[in-house]
Amino acid sequence: MTAKNYTGLLGVLLVIVGGMSPMLKVPILGNWNYWDIDTILASIVYTLSAIALLAAVTKKQGLLRLCGWILLLMLIFTLTAVYFKANDYFSFIPLKNLAAAATRMIKFQWIGWALMFGGALLIILSSGRDKLIHQTQKVRT
Repeated sequence: MTAKNYTGLLGVLLVIVGGMSPMLKVPILGNWNYWDIDTILASIVYTLSAIALLAAVTKKQGLLRLCGWILLLMLIFTLTAVYFKANDYFSFIPLKNLAAAATRMIKFQWIGWALMFGGALLIILSSGRDKLIHQTQKVRT
């Protein structure tokens, strides 16, 4: 295996570990990981991670890059959805100041998000320029 494949494997590992680490702190309920936030999105992300793992092991750079981009888009979508849901979660409270105080109690745990985004970026970068490098080597010979 080449260094690029190891980088792809490291990216997949970061996505999986980031999804299992705390991503959101909800009062009374505790810390939530990706699975606690949304099971359907977590299933999609973990399935994409498994496909990316297989692509990295079998050296399918195109599939690895595709999985990386889809993972990145899924994470952006999830982060946006969680942000808006957290700001709207206590809208049923009739007192605006009390609702705003309750909203401020929900805290993002950025280490999980950073690990997942970093892993998705590593997956994308690990599958990056193999074709370009291969084409320039063909031209030189």
